[in-house]
Amino acid sequence: MPTVTLSASPASPRPAPGPSVLRLWLRRIHTRRALAALHPDQLRDIGLEPWALRAEIDKPFWRA
Repeated sequence: MPTVTLSASPASPRPAPGPSVLRLWLRRIHTRRALAALHPDQLRDIGLEPWALRAEIDKPFWRA
C-alpha cells in the first residue's frame, strides 16, 4: 500500500494590515464627540459652519 503524506497547504495571502472596522468606528465616535465639544470660536478658527458641524456629528458612527 502506498504511503500518503499530508503537508500543510501554503498560507493564503492576507490583505495588508490596516485599522479594523471596530477601531475605525471608535475613532469616528471619538472625533465626532470632540467636534461636538468645540466652542463656537474654535469652530470659526477651523472654518466649520454650524450646519456642517451638526451634519457631521449627527451621522451614525458607521457612516464616513
